[in-house]
Amino acid sequence: MHGRPSNARDELVASLYAAAAGLVPTSRPLELLSELTRSDKAFAAHFNFDRQRGKILASFNVEPHNVENYQEIYASKNPWLARASYFQAEGLVWRGSEIVDPARLKETEFYKLFLYGQLIENTAHLVVRVRGSDVFHVMLTRRRDAEDYDDAAFEICRLFAYHARHAFEITDASAARQFIEEACNTAIDELAAGVAVIEPPTTILHMNQTFAALVEGFRGASTLPKPRSIISPPFARRFATDAKLPRPLAEALATHPVPSSCVVHPTADEGARPIAIEIRPVKLRSMPGALARNGFILLSRSPDCEIEVDEPALRASYGLTPAEARVCAALVSGENIHLLSDRLSISPQTARTHLKRIYDKTSTTRQPELVRLLMSFAYRKPTKPPVAPARQPSVANALPAWLARNSANDD
Repeated sequence: MHGRPSNARDELVASLYAAAAGLVPTSRPLELLSELTRSDKAFAAHFNFDRQRGKILASFNVEPHNVENYQEIYASKNPWLARASYFQAEGLVWRGSEIVDPARLKETEFYKLFLYGQLIENTAHLVVRVRGSDVFHVMLTRRRDAEDYDDAAFEICRLFAYHARHAFEITDASAARQFIEEACNTAIDELAAGVAVIEPPTTILHMNQTFAALVEGFRGASTLPKPRSIISPPFARRFATDAKLPRPLAEALATHPVPSSCVVHPTADEGARPIAIEIRPVKLRSMPGALARNGFILLSRSPDCEIEVDEPALRASYGLTPAEARVCAALVSGENIHLLSDRLSISPQTARTHLKRIYDKTSTTRQPELVRLLMSFAYRKPTKPPVAPARQPSVANALPAWLARNSANDD
């Protein structure tokens, strides 16, 4: 075992991080681990001790029907997992014979109905990750005519478990950053604000949906990719295609100082509504430790976006009546006294009376000042009813994103 070339171990380690990145199948690290430890089969599985439920998430040299049978029938009957104390610390590696006596194992239903038909005799068990009652573990197996696992094989197993944990941590951190970015983008979109990060001269590194919708309105704009994150891992950037700013925006960026504001016309049509753009400088870093580069942030608001005001919050904050809150909502939507009085079925004089009382209650004196205040209670009007997020199984808290998706049906 010690005679195996070191580059085989290096390939094993590299395959773990490549699998975490989605560049190779999750079965590839198990295949290499099996080769280095002279194993016939390998199972990577999740098990929850409270629910006594488990599932094979990846495997090597295992028939598909055995994978299905394990999670449907035999996971709860696994005699090694019945000894939970052996699976409570990450990095532990055990011979199956150290957990369950071989003679007792052969008396179990698990052996007779699951192991025996696969010619499995000796096993090794790796505890890779523990999160509360959830454990991610790997089982290696050898055929009946093979010797038990030796210390050299255990050395490879510990190497695998160590780097598997680190691969999990990296993907967890990446998933957390992606979640935060998507949440921020959603919040910005709710405010009807368009945000784009530009690498000079005109490359769009990142944009939210509102800015993407603005850009698509420019005549001659090329097909744009799905908005994505600037801090995506390097392997994601390599396969992505950066979009370019449409010519009117590129010209505005080239001809205006930074920071500054400008007005851009999406088309040459006289009736086209202009778009106000704020240009701000920013330092860009593609990943921690990388050298900073200069870039720009473009900020905009869609002139056609429908805005709503949180009337209950506005009433609670300033003691407004329902009628006064409705007047505020109309002002934020861009209506003047005559328009809002028609829509609210009140006279212009009544509308002015409401407005005067609103000034008093909000300590404002002019309509522009009032509208600025009201915008802190404004958000984009939803275009369709929100969809409730699907319930995530508890395993999602224990496994990284690249494996948790395989356990979506575990409940």
